Amino acid sequence: MRRSIHPQQGAALAWGLIALALLSVAWGGYFHVNQIAEQQGRLSLVLDAAAYGAATEQARTLNLLAYINRAQLGHQLALGHLLTLATWDRAAQTQSGQVRRANPPAHLVAMMFGSAHGLAYTRARSAGDNQDALQQAFQAHQHVIYEVLAQAQEQLVQGLPQRRQAIIQATLDGSLPDWPEQVIRWHTEQDDWPQFLLLQSGQGQWDSGLRHLISLYGFLAPRDYEARSYPGVDRRCPLWQHRLRRAGRTALDHLGRWHSNDTQSMHMVRSNRWIGCYFREYAMAWALQTPAGASGIDAPQDFSGQSFWKWALEQGNSSLLSAKSNTVAQSWARRDARPWSQRPWVKGYALADSRRNEGPDLVLTLQARGHLGQTIYTRAAAQSFFSLPPGSTDAGAGPKPSLFMPFWQARLKDAGRRRS
Repeated sequence: MRRSIHPQQGAALAWGLIALALLSVAWGGYFHVNQIAEQQGRLSLVLDAAAYGAATEQARTLNLLAYINRAQLGHQLALGHLLTLATWDRAAQTQSGQVRRANPPAHLVAMMFGSAHGLAYTRARSAGDNQDALQQAFQAHQHVIYEVLAQAQEQLVQGLPQRRQAIIQATLDGSLPDWPEQVIRWHTEQDDWPQFLLLQSGQGQWDSGLRHLISLYGFLAPRDYEARSYPGVDRRCPLWQHRLRRAGRTALDHLGRWHSNDTQSMHMVRSNRWIGCYFREYAMAWALQTPAGASGIDAPQDFSGQSFWKWALEQGNSSLLSAKSNTVAQSWARRDARPWSQRPWVKGYALADSRRNEGPDLVLTLQARGHLGQTIYTRAAAQSFFSLPPGSTDAGAGPKPSLFMPFWQARLKDAGRRRS
């Protein structure tokens, strides 16, 4: 038997097969790791999109709350305007009655205070009655405040978690159609929404903003005016003058209810031997709208059975000597008041921490079984934040978070270490 000259021939093939096997294993491992990484990245992107969508819904909700809050202020301000207009209208009606009764006569007003005042007094004769229409408009605004806007705020805030969950689930379902629903489980790891907003009293929510708006409208400012006649109208009171005094106020009380009154009186100089010089008040117009009872001096229907000066002394009426208030007109306004139904402040949502310009934070965790049977974990975080637009007047002073300004946006944030 002849021996082979090359006894090691064929050994390279064995090592080659071993190397090929190791290479195949390495390639398989690389493919497996690559698959895991690809699935990990895909799930991370999808979960980021879901978290961002949920944060965007938060921002939209905060912006809509801001618009609702601004609308609330607008409707509450409209209540003040309507109530003021109602007292103007009612005062015109009472003045019309005084013109017809010539108490005081129009020619006397014109003679003492000028033709313009006499003409204005006479024109009240054509005043109509608009009280019912104004009251209906007033109640319509109250309905919007309490039954529409307040309920819309409540539904927005309470329904946000459900809307976010629907957005997250729709994003996962739409972005992962090849992943069976049963192999994907997600939950909310952190949710700051319940602590982000505060339902506070109406006075704390609306008072400061509404009073600022009131200061911008001259229609709601004090309506005080005084005209004086020439001096020497009474030889025993040479320095005294007849006075025509208009007084009007629109006010907001601590319960958020509006009050408005308008009066006008002519204070004529009189004198007698018992008290000397004094002012005799002739009420020309009066109106009062208040949801609360008003107190003060009660004046009789007329003074035919009693001297005005005696009645004034008995009541302690200081205007007898100063003519600084329309006491008789104010009394008749209380007597003829026809108050409208008013409701107190409605509660509203505000930021629990007014110094925070970001939040609420939302952190999501997802666990899924990969196509090769491996378990994949990922996390995503997003938040809403307040940011004034570039070029805004207050942008240089730093953002001031508010639920009265609709400048809330959404962004992703670092979710921390992800596991795989």
